[in-house]
Amino acid sequence: MFNLDQAIAEWRRQMTAGGIETPAILDELESHLREDVERELRSGPDVERAFTAAVRKIGPASALKKEFEKSTVAAAGEKLMFAAAVLVVAFGAFLSVVTLLLCYRTVAERAMGFIGIGLTFGTICGWPAIVSRLPVIYSKRTLWAVQAACLFAGVAISTFYIQVIVHRFDHYYDGMVPAIGFFGIFPIAVGLALAAGLDRAASRMPRQMMA
Repeated sequence: MFNLDQAIAEWRRQMTAGGIETPAILDELESHLREDVERELRSGPDVERAFTAAVRKIGPASALKKEFEKSTVAAAGEKLMFAAAVLVVAFGAFLSVVTLLLCYRTVAERAMGFIGIGLTFGTICGWPAIVSRLPVIYSKRTLWAVQAACLFAGVAISTFYIQVIVHRFDHYYDGMVPAIGFFGIFPIAVGLALAAGLDRAASRMPRQMMA
């Protein structure tokens, strides 16, 4: 008589022999395997057939190992890009604060500039919080098109603001761009945040479908 627990134990040994040795990964795969077996049993086949179908759905150890290796490389690249982004943001914040303190004289100008900087960098740093609120776009072409539209809209609004609105204000002593110019970066930050959030939401799609 077919024993499901013994079959799963043997399947785990095969996965380990195939190169998947991390216990946490094996536990997660086993959890998905058991869920797939239960799902197959609802449609009528016996336990052995349900187990075979679930194993076939998950795939062989060699293919899974390649996918995990790709995920590891992608995660390392994402961490590197994140570190670089943090450095750029920190340097940009430093330059902006120095500019406000050294180049602007009144409290009102400095306050206006700091508000603009705060909104911009708050948006850049806080975009992960909006991921759960964004829709999951399944088509890659549609996703790229929406991301491009977000970036283009941010740049277009920023350009319009700086060229049309900020340009009409003259600094009272040397013609320098007024402190409200710091708000010009905010639309670009929003566009980048939306594009990054949509990408992160789409990258979580397989897990959502498997759950």
